[in-house]
Amino acid sequence: MDDFEQLPDDVTLAVEIIRQIENLGYDPDTVLKAMSHICLDTLAKLSEEESHNWQKKLCQLITTDR
Repeated sequence: MDDFEQLPDDVTLAVEIIRQIENLGYDPDTVLKAMSHICLDTLAKLSEEESHNWQKKLCQLITTDR
């Protein structure tokens, strides 16, 4: 079994999205803008409470030193 198959669904999806974006050749600024649209669209599909919780999680993720 491939290591990729053992990853959680969210990581597998992220890897696939990253591969597609890299193949399309967009610059990082355009990619980040597109990702913000995707996040906003997805957050709008959640309940107000879930959306608020995810907004906090996302802010923590992007402000954490790597």
